[in-house]
Amino acid sequence: MTQDPATPDDTVRRRRSHTGGDATRARLLDAAEWLIAERGVDGVSLSEIRNRAGQSNSSAIAYHFGSKDGLLRALVLDRHRRIEEERTKMIGELVRSGTERDPRSVVWVVVRPLANTVRSGSRYAAFLARLSELPEVRTRYWPRQADSTADDLERLLEDSVPHLPERVRRSRSFQMTNSVLNLLGEHARTRRNLSEVRLLSYVDGWVGMLTAPVSTDTAGLLPG
Repeated sequence: MTQDPATPDDTVRRRRSHTGGDATRARLLDAAEWLIAERGVDGVSLSEIRNRAGQSNSSAIAYHFGSKDGLLRALVLDRHRRIEEERTKMIGELVRSGTERDPRSVVWVVVRPLANTVRSGSRYAAFLARLSELPEVRTRYWPRQADSTADDLERLLEDSVPHLPERVRRSRSFQMTNSVLNLLGEHARTRRNLSEVRLLSYVDGWVGMLTAPVSTDTAGLLPG
């Protein structure tokens, strides 16, 4: 038996349903980003996210994301893909220009894409800062495909300070990136102006944090 072809009205209805579903999904992502940036993952309920997104359907999050964890993973994947694209381009430019071992150039690869989200009005940096507070962030909330440049960036940071002991390089890389995330996250949450001169001053400090000499006290406790 031949199936009747879809009518023009059927096609229009399907398109409208798809468009409406995408819009609902986007509103839920925006609501989760805003609320979690303000109060943290454990301080926000699914009903609060739905209400902020203007969704009265109690199954809206389950329908689109499966669970709260699924919602957060989708949020990271959606937002971080754009940051990763920008970082990939910047890393390519460093390699082409031969500046991939310059600490300041490498720090900018960490900073500039995230700073751009702050200036766009997004709260994503603040959301990330909240998410990073959780010990299970990598295993529970972070999709692997959202972090295509992570290994390259970590290697660039450590290679930019080859004079430091390996343990210190790892520690400095973590310390610097954590400071970037939290300071830019505060700008995103409070909407405090992030002027270029302020950002340059921050980068001065982050470069200093990465490259500072090892004190005799610290050196004395490092394994020989």
